[in-house]
Amino acid sequence: MENDRVIGIIGTLIDITDLKEVEESLRESERKYRFLAEKMSDVVFTLDMDLRTTYVSPSIQRVHGCTPEERMNQDIHEQLTPESLSVMKETMARELAIEREGTDDPDRAVKLEVEYYQKDGSTRWHEVVVSGIRDEDGVLTGFHGVSRDISKRKKMEEALRKSERELKIRNEISRLFLTAPEGEVYNKVLSLILEATKSGFGLFGYIDERGNLVCPSLIRSRGENYQEIDRNVVFPREKWPDTWSRALLKKEIFLSNEPLYVAETHVLINRAIFVPMMYGDKLVGCLGLANKKVPYDEEDRALGEAIADHIAPILHARLERDREQRKREKVEEQLHQSQKLESIGRLAGGVAHDFNNILNIIMGYGEITLLQLNQEDPRRKNIEHIVEAANRAANLTHQLLAFSRRQTLQPKVVDLNDLIVNLEKMLRRLIGEDIALKLVLTKEPVLIYADPGQIEQVIMNLAVNARDAMPEGGSLLIETALTELDEADVGIHPGLEAGKYVLLAITDTGCGMDEKTLAQIYEPFFTTKEKGHGTGLGLSMVYGIVKQTGGYISCYSELGKGTTFKIYLPLTEGEPQKMTTKPKATSERGRGEHILVVEDEEGLRGLMKDTLTQMGYKVTVAANGGEALRQVEAKGLKPDLVITDVVMPHMNGKELVEHLRRRHPQLKVIYMSGYTEKIIEYLDMADKHTLFLQKPFTLHELTEKVRLELQR
Repeated sequence: MENDRVIGIIGTLIDITDLKEVEESLRESERKYRFLAEKMSDVVFTLDMDLRTTYVSPSIQRVHGCTPEERMNQDIHEQLTPESLSVMKETMARELAIEREGTDDPDRAVKLEVEYYQKDGSTRWHEVVVSGIRDEDGVLTGFHGVSRDISKRKKMEEALRKSERELKIRNEISRLFLTAPEGEVYNKVLSLILEATKSGFGLFGYIDERGNLVCPSLIRSRGENYQEIDRNVVFPREKWPDTWSRALLKKEIFLSNEPLYVAETHVLINRAIFVPMMYGDKLVGCLGLANKKVPYDEEDRALGEAIADHIAPILHARLERDREQRKREKVEEQLHQSQKLESIGRLAGGVAHDFNNILNIIMGYGEITLLQLNQEDPRRKNIEHIVEAANRAANLTHQLLAFSRRQTLQPKVVDLNDLIVNLEKMLRRLIGEDIALKLVLTKEPVLIYADPGQIEQVIMNLAVNARDAMPEGGSLLIETALTELDEADVGIHPGLEAGKYVLLAITDTGCGMDEKTLAQIYEPFFTTKEKGHGTGLGLSMVYGIVKQTGGYISCYSELGKGTTFKIYLPLTEGEPQKMTTKPKATSERGRGEHILVVEDEEGLRGLMKDTLTQMGYKVTVAANGGEALRQVEAKGLKPDLVITDVVMPHMNGKELVEHLRRRHPQLKVIYMSGYTEKIIEYLDMADKHTLFLQKPFTLHELTEKVRLELQR
């Protein structure tokens, strides 16, 4: 400037080319960064030292559903779940500590996994990489980071964790079922499940054949020691609590996090989950878990269902195995019982056979003596007592023979329904007015081939036992039905063959019996009645008659719940035969007819000779079949009638009759025996009217049968 006049210009030139290039590069970098921040799927953010959001990329809207402005107006606790907020704060605090120590790389970054809230309130997992923001002096002024949505990965990891956990539990359950002692397996399995679900109380049981829930082990406290209560606790179906009913009857899981009503003596249930165990459509068991410290959730539901699905086929297989085992044990027990009764029967039959001959002699000579004494004779009363005692003893031996299946049967084709109807009036008188009798009989005839008198005896004996079991009254039901037994059925009924049967069922509502009593009811002289009120031979006789008729008898009973006897008799064909009327008593004497008596018991042989001789017959006696044949051949005897014992040494009665009839085809015969095992094989069944004398017999029965046979 000169005299206020510009006389020239002075300038300085500075080369800013490099600066311009840097600024342009920076702008380009910012454009790229902004482009990446806006377009990338990850979220970029910055935080100040108080963890307030100072910047967030637009991608926040795609990822979290909120705008950057909305996110920056949120406190950190509104962004993260409490657990993740704690993780974030701990991480930042650790970074500050490192910063203060100055011992770490200032550019270091940390990686953590946190759970963010979405705008709709749901949560998603993110992997966050955070590093520090420093000023020109290197002082930490905030944080910047990148978060990436890893929810899918977390779900996969969680699913894998649950799967591995579930697999581990299932494998351990399988191992326990294979290796644990039989009496401990339910307890150990339940303990394992309680531990896995962190439950304090549990039950694990199966459904038995009656539909009841049976729990071999209940556990009611969880901690260092499990406390067990009674094993094999049975919960009857009709008494299941409402909670169980919902789970078991509807066959669906029941979950409640509210206290449940329980009995006063029961452990308190704060929350519970009950899971039915299904094998196909069949309910096989139940798993109950209770008293977890925190509420049961869907994870618990899923785990319980998975465990139940795993156990159900194992449990079903065990139950089937146990049923088969019980069936085998039952068959073995029945076979053992049958063999025991068979042995007792052989002994009883042998004793009865020998004893019958002795009784026959006592009875016979007692009767003869009575005939010889007048009514005023003081000795008459003593003889009458002897005869009466002999008759009572004879009745006992008759029952023993029935039990041992060594009595004589006179089988006919009988309609069991008709037989029962004909007995109805007598049965009503027998059981009394305070017991209701009901007959439920098939509409069609049910034909059996049996001795009508013996079947009547069976029904009468069972009716008497039923009456005695109902001293205060009750009901007696008699049913008939047609049934068919296959190979599986006869497998549990030793001695039966597959085929069609008539079922006779007799049920009372009496006091019932326990298992120990049931195991002995058919044994001779076993009785539950008071002394003097039963011989203990009634059911023994029933058993023998049924077995000898080719049938089977079973009994089901529970204390306080009554008793049912089921009798299976082979179904037959043909026309029912009418009962023959008994001959009227007569004192008609003989006319010198010749009778051959063959009996190996000397005393009885002599008694029969004396009796028949006094009645006007000519009598020849022999001790056995050989002696009888020798006398007939040597003396040229032509007897009109032979009375022979059935079972004798060397030659039985049937063989003797066959020899005699070769010379005397019209020879009449009466068989007699007190020991008639397989008697039908010995009798001449071609003649349906063959007469038989059951030892011990009275002299009146002897003379009447002789007269009847000679007059035919």
